[in-house]
Amino acid sequence: MVTLYITHDKGILGKNGGALSFREVRGGKEELIPPHLVDDVVLMGRGSISTSAIHLLMEQNIPVHFIDGSGHYKGSLTSGRGRGYAIKRLQFDAAQDEEKSLIIARKVVSGKLLNQRATLLRVLYRHRPGDPPLTRVCHKLVALAGVALQSWDMEELRGIEGYGAAEYFSVFGRALLPPWEFSQRNRRPPKDPVNALLSFGYTLLLGRVTSAVTIAGLDPCVGFLHPEYRGRPSLALDLMEEFRSPVVDRMIISLLNQQLLSPENFSSQENGGVMLDKKGRLKIVRSFSERIRQEVVNRATGQRSSFWNHCDSQARFFIRSLQEEGSRYTPFSV
Repeated sequence: MVTLYITHDKGILGKNGGALSFREVRGGKEELIPPHLVDDVVLMGRGSISTSAIHLLMEQNIPVHFIDGSGHYKGSLTSGRGRGYAIKRLQFDAAQDEEKSLIIARKVVSGKLLNQRATLLRVLYRHRPGDPPLTRVCHKLVALAGVALQSWDMEELRGIEGYGAAEYFSVFGRALLPPWEFSQRNRRPPKDPVNALLSFGYTLLLGRVTSAVTIAGLDPCVGFLHPEYRGRPSLALDLMEEFRSPVVDRMIISLLNQQLLSPENFSSQENGGVMLDKKGRLKIVRSFSERIRQEVVNRATGQRSSFWNHCDSQARFFIRSLQEEGSRYTPFSV
């Protein structure tokens, strides 16, 4: 099973018999894709999809995610054939319960902070032994993870998460080799190449996690750490927090330090942002596809599998934490 990325600005995903088909708008050879080989579809830029293709995908319960040319997540289409109302009802009830919401959100934040620490420790041990700023932030992230688990106020918890992210990104640039530089996280729009890569990578990850929670029968828009807001996939944003650093951040560090991208892959925009060119986007898509299939051990469970499968497992663990009295959600850990 694979994610089908439609990246061609002048391409259209259609239907031919019982198969998906892809062709360029003006000529070009038609390629047939058996739907049973596809787990989800990501439509990027100005590529299009026919109504008949959408019907086929919905019949096969295959989600479709839309990303604009700047790499921003726009939304998803799903068949609505989840596992029924019972799971969603548990989710809705928990989201309305302040104590249950906080218990889940605390786990999400602590898991994210500890995985960020693991990424910095990797840099510390492999490339910058004894580096004082990295060492300081690693200690700070452990302390913040402990504080997060004791928090009894959602706004305070969000503040802890934000403070931890600021600390983490304050030293993230120390993982990069010249000519790449990074001083702080910024977005909407990202103002430098590294931020543009992080934003694009997180968008791809969001699509994978959205698929995982949808297929599990959960509503991706009803979250806990991230409140509901205009159809935002809040639960998917919650569950992707623990995967951001091990999946995307490490991928970006590796790509840049191996010089697989160059400053020429980026261009400045009128809004002050920086955009990755088509060649760069294709390289990130390929790298993400390889990274999400890489096998790792979830230290929290001892399970060895791909990041792809761990996303599915975490969605199921989340459901179990809602179904079983006294059960607590355990975040993915590297």
